[in-house]
Amino acid sequence: MNQAHISAKDRSRTPAELLFDWRRAPRSLIATGVHLLLASLAFAVLLGLVRIKVAAPQFKMASKASWIQLPASGNGVSWVLRAKEGGPLLARYEAAQWQAYAALAQDVLQATRITCHTYVPSLRDLPSPPLAHPQALANNSAPVLPRRVPPYAARHELPAGRLAPVLYPLSEVGAVGLPRDLPVFVGEIDAAMSATEWRFVLRLDATGGVAEAVSLTKAAATEATPVETWLRGVVFDPKLAADGGWLAVGIKFNNQPTDGTHPH
Repeated sequence: MNQAHISAKDRSRTPAELLFDWRRAPRSLIATGVHLLLASLAFAVLLGLVRIKVAAPQFKMASKASWIQLPASGNGVSWVLRAKEGGPLLARYEAAQWQAYAALAQDVLQATRITCHTYVPSLRDLPSPPLAHPQALANNSAPVLPRRVPPYAARHELPAGRLAPVLYPLSEVGAVGLPRDLPVFVGEIDAAMSATEWRFVLRLDATGGVAEAVSLTKAAATEATPVETWLRGVVFDPKLAADGGWLAVGIKFNNQPTDGTHPH
């Protein structure tokens, strides 16, 4: 029979025909106990044969020190110097231990010390005759010092000026699209008119003139009439009328010189 084609069931049934017996042989508890006992005895014998020796340290540090007292003169000084020079610490020269150090330090301080002379002012006698202009005692509310007279400064007269309206854009037209030549404002410009921020919505005709002006500023009709009359005399670029003809502008009043430098 070929061993490769034998199933596990056939192996259990025909153990004699196989090369190995796949079934475990029955064991008794006595045999198992004997084996454990023999292994324990062998381990105890080996453990008894092992000897561990702890060696004592070869060098033992002793907590002790030596102290030698030497005299402060004679051979004692030489022995101290030899101990410092031959010892583990580097010997160095201490200037403060030199006997002549204190005297030399005092000489250096005396040579470099700055001598301070006390200033004693010399007193002078008052003149025998009285003063030429005796000063009177100051009153309770009078100034002590004389009044300062400011030097004369030439006064520069400012050139004469007048208020004139100026346009600024409120829409997408920009400052470039506004006219440069503005008509002269006819009438009186009072403080209320110059302090008001005027805003208008304009409708232009085909030639660029103002066909309609709507005021957006809350003001009396009598105050807005001169401004609206001046605004109707402004001529804009005819291209603005072709784009739709509506634009928003603001008016403010600035000082303009009247000495012939203004454009009007």
